[in-house]
Amino acid sequence: MGTSLFQTIFSFIVLFVPFQVQNFDSFEDIASYLKESDSRNIAAYFAPLIEMNILNEENEYSKAQAELILRDFLLKNKPSTVKILHQLNSNSNYRFAVFSFQGIDKKFRISISMAKEGDSFTIKVIRIEYDKE
Repeated sequence: MGTSLFQTIFSFIVLFVPFQVQNFDSFEDIASYLKESDSRNIAAYFAPLIEMNILNEENEYSKAQAELILRDFLLKNKPSTVKILHQLNSNSNYRFAVFSFQGIDKKFRISISMAKEGDSFTIKVIRIEYDKE
């Protein structure tokens, strides 16, 4: 019976640990979704109300509106490479990352701020600007 209890506990840990680890990999996931122009999966991380500043056009949008705006940007600027330049994961309630986004003919810097809501992090702010390199 001891082995069965051990197997049950081990199975429980194996099943649920990846969901907790996912938060630590969320910027890797977002980078991958940006590269794939997958606004839908990025929007899964959105807070109900999100602040967006895209090329100096700033406003607050609902999750659905923000997804449409991001989708439009990604359609107009097909990415060739996306890299994480910097990320802050040390704060238990806040996460931040800066991405280098190389489109076909333009290069951008994308910064994303996430805040903890309940047990997970949601995107609160997305800022997209031309890279000045």
